[in-house]
Parts: sequence; structure tokens; C-alpha cells
Amino acid sequence: MARKHKSGDHGDIHADERWLITYADMITLLLAVFIVMYALSDTNLRKFNAFAQSLSAAFNTDVLSGQSQFTVTEGQATTPDQGATQPAAGFVGEAASIQAAIKDYAIRKGIDAGVSVDSVPEGIAIRIKANLLFQAGRATLDPQSIDLLGQVAGVIKPIAQRVRIEGNTDSTPVSGPFFTDNFELSAARALAVLHFFEESGIDAGRLSMAGNGEFNPLPGTQATDEVNRRVEIFVLNPTTPKATPTPAIESIAPSFAPVFGG
Repeated sequence: MARKHKSGDHGDIHADERWLITYADMITLLLAVFIVMYALSDTNLRKFNAFAQSLSAAFNTDVLSGQSQFTVTEGQATTPDQGATQPAAGFVGEAASIQAAIKDYAIRKGIDAGVSVDSVPEGIAIRIKANLLFQAGRATLDPQSIDLLGQVAGVIKPIAQRVRIEGNTDSTPVSGPFFTDNFELSAARALAVLHFFEESGIDAGRLSMAGNGEFNPLPGTQATDEVNRRVEIFVLNPTTPKATPTPAIESIAPSFAPVFGG
């Protein structure tokens, strides 16, 4: 007599149990989504900034901003000329580290609105609003500026690149007994930062300075705009030509000496 097979043999699936397969797939997908969300929530800001700056330097454009699009033909037209100043290969990584470190510091201290770090043809430009460093009409560094400039000095000291400091003002006439015009004020402020870097252990042979007065406004701004009150610290790539010091700066520099004594 033949045995009757039980309806529950292995491998047989009842029609009313097929939903378990779909349910298991859904649970697996949800688990994958949660893992991805957790990984994104643990992003290291410094590593991300370094990665973004490395890409920007490598492609010679802000590849993560998404501000504009262009075709392959248009992109060829924007390719830098071989004769133009280009950063050395080793400088790209150094620049990315500097940018990431300073941006990370500014964000942590809540002063990122007054500190910017940008790629420029000659290297990188660290721009600091004057009110984070000086009182109005003065060229003596405020105590609050020491930590910020110390951070900048700490990241540029280990590298061998030259550093140029430029002071800039808006077109508001200077007031007070210390300076006769904005040229003197901007040059004195650049010199104050230069001396700070020198005292921080940066080789003086790497440093240079300039005072632009109100005649170097940021692109898209007017000389009257307060945003132009700033100090710019340029970390120069190795291919940037070395500027020859001007007699005018050398002749007026000694007149700033009493200001830095406090």
C-alpha cells in the first residue's frame, strides 16, 4: 500500500506563505538604508574638505559646487594654458590640508563668516575680516586674534612655501592720530601679521607683505563695502615668481614700529 505524502513536505510553499519572501526582501532593503544613513551621519568634516579641495585642485575647478555646467567643447576652452602658473604636484596636497584645517577651525569657533580659504592662480588665499584682528583704525593685534593667527601659523609653518600678507581697507578715510591714509593703515596691519608669523617661528625669508589701501576690492564689490576691510594671507605655490620689494614699503616700514608696542 502506497504511503500518502504529507502536505507539508520540505520544499513545498503554500500560496498563503509567499508574502514571507517579499517581507524578508523589504527588511533587507531597510537594513541597507539604515547602514547608509548611519555612514553619512558620521562624515568627518576635515576629511571631506580635504577630499573636496583635492578634487578642485586636480580639476582646476570647484567640482563640488555645481554652480555651472559646460559641454566637453566648452571645457576644452577653459583648459589652462601650459605657460600659465600652475601649482607643483606636491603643493596640491599641502594646499588641501591647509584649507581643510583652517575651514574646520573657523567652523568650530563660529567665525566661518569672517574667514575664507580659496584657491587662486598663485596658490591659496586665506582671507580674514579686519574686525577679527584689529580695532577700527588700529594696527595692533587684538588678544582675540592670537588664537586664530596661531592656528594659521601652525598649519603653514611646517611647509616650505613662501607666504605673502596683504592688508586691505575700504574707502572710508582713516580717523585717529596713528595713520595719515588707508595705504599706511593697510600696510601696518599686514606688517603686524608678518611680525606675528615671524615670532611664531616661521622663517622670515619666506615672508613678504604689501598694503593695498582701498584699491584692491574683492570681485563684485565696491571700494565702499565694509567686506573689503581684510587681511589676505597667500600661501604661494612654488612656481609663483618672487616679487621684488618696493623701496616705498621699505622706507615707510620703520614708521610703524611704535604702533606694535601696544
